[in-house]
Amino acid sequence: MRKKTWLMMMMVAVISVSFVLPVQADQPHMQAAKSELNNAMKFLRRATADKGGHREKAINLVSQAMAAVQAGIDYDRTHFTPGRRRRNSDLDENSLLSIAAMPDQPNMEAARRALDNALSSLNRASADKGGHRERAMDLVRAAIAEVNAGIEYDRTH
Repeated sequence: MRKKTWLMMMMVAVISVSFVLPVQADQPHMQAAKSELNNAMKFLRRATADKGGHREKAINLVSQAMAAVQAGIDYDRTHFTPGRRRRNSDLDENSLLSIAAMPDQPNMEAARRALDNALSSLNRASADKGGHRERAMDLVRAAIAEVNAGIEYDRTH
């Protein structure tokens, strides 16, 4: 009888602990990048349309980057690489790609910050995503360039 009571208490303890311990998020850096890309899209859509076509190009690139991030998440969920090490990148591209913020175009600047954050999150994500992570990073860099060009266009026209 003691053995059964002890086993029941252990089972209750294990089940209780499983409800108390936090659950680790699935691919947190990729999820963060996805969230930031959604933010960037929101701000790009709010920005005024007169940006010499750069705003529309940035919207298209962000849309493609969102698809690439999701494809990377899906790939990582379905492909196991034995011995894979998940390492974070120390590269901080925010300092390389940002232009000094000016308060004259708040939506475009907010979109750029969200894209910078997305790129930073993608840099911290594990590298093995079937090439989708790298594609998303290229698309985000191109979107940042278009946002910057749109800001500059609006300032000079």
